[in-house]
Amino acid sequence: MLEWLVIRRQNLLMILLVLIVWLTVMPGQPSPPSKQVLAGAWWVEQERQDYLTKTVTTRRVGLPGWWPRFWKVWQWVQSGFWLGVTSGLLWYLIPASGSWWMWLVVLGASHKLRTHLGWVSGHCIELNWAQQQRQYWASQTALIEQIQVTASPVTLEQEQSKPNSPSVQEKVASTPEIKSSPPVLEAEEDPTLSEPATEMMTTLAQIIEGLPIGTNLAMFQFLWMLTSGQLLASRGAIFPALQATGLEDEEIRRAWAAFRGGSWQIADLLTVWQAYVEAEGLWEEHSYEGYHPVGVDITAFWRPTLHDCPSKHYYAPAGKALPAIIFGMIGRVGSIDAQRIPLPRAFVRVDEDDPSEAALQKRLIEQVVLGLALNEVAILDAGFKLKALHEAGLKRYVVRLAKNFVGRRNKLPPYKGKGRKPEYGEKVRPLARTYQGKTIEATPPDRQVSWADDELHFTADIWTDLVLSDQKPGAESFNVIAIHDPRYQEPWLLATSLTELSPQSIRNLYRDRWPIEQLPLAAKQMIGAHRQFVHAPESCQRLPELSLFAGSILTHVAAKLPPIPTGFWDKAPKPTPGRLRRALTAVPFSTHLPLPARIRKKASVTDHLPKGILAHRRQAKTEQPV
Repeated sequence: MLEWLVIRRQNLLMILLVLIVWLTVMPGQPSPPSKQVLAGAWWVEQERQDYLTKTVTTRRVGLPGWWPRFWKVWQWVQSGFWLGVTSGLLWYLIPASGSWWMWLVVLGASHKLRTHLGWVSGHCIELNWAQQQRQYWASQTALIEQIQVTASPVTLEQEQSKPNSPSVQEKVASTPEIKSSPPVLEAEEDPTLSEPATEMMTTLAQIIEGLPIGTNLAMFQFLWMLTSGQLLASRGAIFPALQATGLEDEEIRRAWAAFRGGSWQIADLLTVWQAYVEAEGLWEEHSYEGYHPVGVDITAFWRPTLHDCPSKHYYAPAGKALPAIIFGMIGRVGSIDAQRIPLPRAFVRVDEDDPSEAALQKRLIEQVVLGLALNEVAILDAGFKLKALHEAGLKRYVVRLAKNFVGRRNKLPPYKGKGRKPEYGEKVRPLARTYQGKTIEATPPDRQVSWADDELHFTADIWTDLVLSDQKPGAESFNVIAIHDPRYQEPWLLATSLTELSPQSIRNLYRDRWPIEQLPLAAKQMIGAHRQFVHAPESCQRLPELSLFAGSILTHVAAKLPPIPTGFWDKAPKPTPGRLRRALTAVPFSTHLPLPARIRKKASVTDHLPKGILAHRRQAKTEQPV
């Protein structure tokens, strides 16, 4: 044996390498399904907090019963396969001393065997997040008992204020102990609280639970006012809208104070909202040839009578720009049961130093560049200029172009033998146009693609490797695609940096820009935030942000609930936010829903603070010298 090892030193080195891999390299564990990993990550994140989100934990974490058994059998089959491959190769190579590349095959096979054996030995006991959940609740017995035997602090204060009501100790003693499952945020048996209202209140509670105590209860009430559409009846007035939800005067003041000066930011709420939707598992992100669309748009909340309005936006009926609070919107696009639903990622405000719309577009594109993943594509309309995208460094985009767009070839034309040598490429006009009574013909396309979709015949004219009209060859290039739809008189003229994508995917990507416009539609027309009567600079920015956020919540909850008919005449209802808002309008803010322990009124001493008109922070206006 020693002589064999000395003669075949190559075999010795390779065997040592295989042993090193087996003893030192940690195996990679096969991943469960993506939704399962996402739900588990959400559960672990909630476990780290000082509070626990009960609804997400109990509803969304878990696997079907057949999946762990199938996964175990599959891993055992793979382990047996790689064991046979490794053993067969070693049986052949040790006596015959094979070549070095065959030993590399043995190395790879042994590593795969090590991976699966490590997984089988460590994870085949119970690969189920539900089992981990049960173990977690078993270690949190004290927390479970505390939640089961006590009501919310607000309820305790109300019960103590009643003279004939039994004491809290008596209620706790008479409360039966529940050992079957941990507490869940669900509504009690109340005929006045419908399923849509219960689902909406549960969703809002999960989103704002992490805010500071006191602020979260007030923001819960404020968001309920928005999603229930009370601003429509009050024509944008906040105090009457809050009163219409059934709140007391002190609760209205606290909700207003939390909205105006509370310790919250819309970016944090959007982060929690994205995590909640993804962990829920109902929303599926769209993908075309491996790329996910990210819609980008600008919206405006008109404020024509607001003094010192920081920004303006073009209003087509007036033919000019009018005072408005404008925002940039960034959102991913997915669907719930074939209904396209946007998931907002960020709302971008105007710059205080430069509140122009051009500066907002620049900030918006820069933020898109920072947050765009490698498999995501920014989808923009014709309001964004192609030159601005290149200057900001946006690498993956689909943008609509103007009908009179002109580009250039990314190569120099041949020299004609006399005159100055050309420095720019030939001009390319994708669409024909008329100038001073003369028709300028379109440039023939480099190639043409046709396809059929839903019994419609589409044609795409493609011009490849183009640069902007003021750029020389060597600049950043792009493709231009003119998609002819038989339902429209004029084609879509799109530019994209993704030259490898097919015209069908480019068309589908641009169609997914439209869901981002659902957010202002739901915020203005459905919720009633198109009229706003706030005047403080921060409130003028916060109310539109919360309105867009509430519109996203209303759209998502409506899509996952059964369609709600408006009346007997609504024979084929659809799960739209307008129908859900009508169902929520008649429901007052309910105190029958047992909220998590963190959502409560903060016990702060406020007797020494001024109230009402005396608490207004007014500043005397100083007259400017003439």
